[in-house]
Amino acid sequence: MRGRRIWVIAHRWAGLTIALFLAVAGTTGTLLAFYEELDALFAPTMHIARPPAQGAAMLDPQVLRDRVLASHPGGVITYLPLHLEPWKSVRLNVERVDPASGALRPWSEEWDELSVDPYTGQSLGQRQVGNIGQGMINLMPFLYQLHHSFALGEYGMLAFGVAALIWTIDCFVGLLLTFPLRLKRGAPQGGVSATGWWSRWKPNWLVRWTGGQHRLTVDLHRAGALWIWPLLLVFAWSGVSFTLTQVYNPVMEQFGYERLEAGIVPSATSRPTPRLDFRAAEAVGKNLAAGEMARRGLSLDPMRETGLLHRPDVGVYAYIFSSSADFRTNGGRSLAIFDSNTGRLMKLVLPQGQQGANTLTEWISAMHMAAIWGWPWRIAVSLIGLMVTLLSVSGVLIWMRKRSARIARNGKAHQMAATRPA
Repeated sequence: MRGRRIWVIAHRWAGLTIALFLAVAGTTGTLLAFYEELDALFAPTMHIARPPAQGAAMLDPQVLRDRVLASHPGGVITYLPLHLEPWKSVRLNVERVDPASGALRPWSEEWDELSVDPYTGQSLGQRQVGNIGQGMINLMPFLYQLHHSFALGEYGMLAFGVAALIWTIDCFVGLLLTFPLRLKRGAPQGGVSATGWWSRWKPNWLVRWTGGQHRLTVDLHRAGALWIWPLLLVFAWSGVSFTLTQVYNPVMEQFGYERLEAGIVPSATSRPTPRLDFRAAEAVGKNLAAGEMARRGLSLDPMRETGLLHRPDVGVYAYIFSSSADFRTNGGRSLAIFDSNTGRLMKLVLPQGQQGANTLTEWISAMHMAAIWGWPWRIAVSLIGLMVTLLSVSGVLIWMRKRSARIARNGKAHQMAATRPA
């Protein structure tokens, strides 16, 4: 009982510490499961591109990039999507080189994301991602920033990472507290067999709708957490992977996890204009991907997401493609990373089939982001978000009720002591 009391106190204070974080993450996550659809509703100019005529052809992505840069002299685009879809605009981040530091900065102080018509290359709209002061056009990006950092930048992300780590540990503490107490030999058993461990644990999985509001709150908190406990652990630990890599990476490396940058030696100096331009890099990336997939007995899927990323600070291109190793709804998680001057393959990264710890990371990340199993899982993620909020609120309500009862008991004890004859 003494040991259990310690775990009760630990669970209580862990829950109170992270309650606000989980309530915000759960509530916003309910909407973020449908990010693209809701963002298109609130910011149609950033998503919708009407064809100029029925059956009109879209521009080649490289031509589209050239037109955007022509209208933004001195601009830099480091990521180019290579798979365009009818009726959907192309969102690009246009940057410029800071003459003082040589670092890349947003093109404008007023916006950092540009929506482009894939049929003409004309601008459809701009926004500074997450700036809610620009109105509803930034509602969903703002909710996303709230979800992982309270919209407070690096310090907010660190706070959320610590909260996710506490949540991960508390998942095990909470589960432990649902286990029935060990009955002593010869102790009164209330009609329940001492060997019937499951029969004593089973009531914790049930919600009793009669018995008062407090009893209902306790049951919802305990049984609700038990029924979705594996998913709570997935969301907690994946949250650590997103916001507290300084803890996640070293822990997972003990199980064989390999960081993306492992094995890649960055160039001695930045390469803003490498020997391979974007067109040549796309051709090199396609050839490398096709060759590696054939060598491994895998196949390419050109009908799903692909893209080309340039990292001038490292001196590499990353050709992003979809393969039969992908399991996300839209694919695009296979990478061929190669030298931006020579085209030499430096690393091939697949979502699964290389390191087990990396595969696990991809799976829990995809589950967290509702990027697998289509609409059914997205609805499930939305409901899980509501459950996380419910568990946080119910935990606080239970603590408040017990605190009020404790204060009342102490008040009566003091009153009795004051009136007791000397």
